[in-house]
Amino acid sequence: MTEVTYVKTRKVSCSGEEGVEGHPKIYLEINHEEDHVICPYCSKKFILKNAK
Repeated sequence: MTEVTYVKTRKVSCSGEEGVEGHPKIYLEINHEEDHVICPYCSKKFILKNAK
């Protein structure tokens, strides 16, 4: 099951799970044509809250 996180800003960071289940911390940006971005490492989905 894909984890979903609702965010208020277009710039987010992801480092996966805690401990050995994690991955290098990366920074992602939700572009203006989309309302979400998906982490390429762990597939966590960040959805922009109140997106048009």
